[in-house]
Amino acid sequence: MKDSREKDIRRKIDAYIKGSLGEEEIQGLWNEFAKDPELLDLLELEVNLKEIIERESGTAGSEDVAPIRKLPKWTWHAAAAAAIILVALVQFFRVDSPATLDQLVVQNIEPSQIETSNAVRAAKDMRITSADSLLNLGFQAFLSGNDDRALDLYEEVIANYNEEPYGSKAYLNKGIIHYNEFEFQTAIHSFEQALERVEDSRMITEKAYWYLGNALVNIGELEEARVAVTKTYQLDGVFRSPAFRLLKKLNQELGYSDYEEVDQVD
Repeated sequence: MKDSREKDIRRKIDAYIKGSLGEEEIQGLWNEFAKDPELLDLLELEVNLKEIIERESGTAGSEDVAPIRKLPKWTWHAAAAAAIILVALVQFFRVDSPATLDQLVVQNIEPSQIETSNAVRAAKDMRITSADSLLNLGFQAFLSGNDDRALDLYEEVIANYNEEPYGSKAYLNKGIIHYNEFEFQTAIHSFEQALERVEDSRMITEKAYWYLGNALVNIGELEEARVAVTKTYQLDGVFRSPAFRLLKKLNQELGYSDYEEVDQVD
């Protein structure tokens, strides 16, 4: 049954890319994406790699090429949020209390946290930029285990595309890769740079503060970690529950008796 469902969804993705799905079918496909973030990753990769191949082959401007549009933000954010909440809930029930700091910090950041382009197929006058393509190629390299290639692509974004959200996305992604490689000092720098550049993305801001706090715990900078984790908690987003638990432990380690100081962190 599961294989049959997956084949049906992949068929619909192919039909969507080719422009042969009706509005109701597209809406149904968005619902599937919200339930399963991996399907959304599959769609983004297929569409954006198709765009890149067409550009390199010189066919991107032909009438037969499917145009590109922005992905409705609710689909990606809903899918990402659902995945994060599930992970947070699993962690909440699996870690016994009292837990150690090592048990409460993130051990490995999942690929779903990597920032990519939001572009997919539709209106003729809206196409993904070169920076979007570089972000997507970086994601593909990361999934393939080629971290050095991914880092090079994100550096290219930073060096050549100063406008947001490209810089904050690239720095966040670099930080995630370095974090997973246990290079916490380098990860901290990248997360801080993402926070300096981000403009109007609550999701990027929350991710950057959360993973910054975790990286700081890993190098023993507990006071600074407490500030970053408090910022995460105050954002009241998808990381609020794990941030609360980590903040509680940090307060214990640092000698704070309760949460009266939480709202005083600037």
